[in-house]
Amino acid sequence: MSDDVGDDEPIPLRDAAQFFFHGRLTKSALRTEARKGNLEIVRIANKDFVTRNAIRRMIESCTQKTAQQTSSNQRGISAQEALRLKLQRRRGEG
Repeated sequence: MSDDVGDDEPIPLRDAAQFFFHGRLTKSALRTEARKGNLEIVRIANKDFVTRNAIRRMIESCTQKTAQQTSSNQRGISAQEALRLKLQRRRGEG
């Protein structure tokens, strides 16, 4: 697969895992990200495909989630305490 793949051109999951992640992720890992809501998969003829744009959005989404988790942890509080504070803010208690 070459770099001339269009941004919205469907790519089979296996090829996408190799092309975008050099085999460090598998098609199963990409399906997991889709189940988590991080990756949009296109199903054609019972085959799963992704696009370059979908991969970009997934990376952005995962990066934002990681940054949010890191900012909570940098405050020196546990994940459980961070969750408690977040719930309090949502309830208007804090």
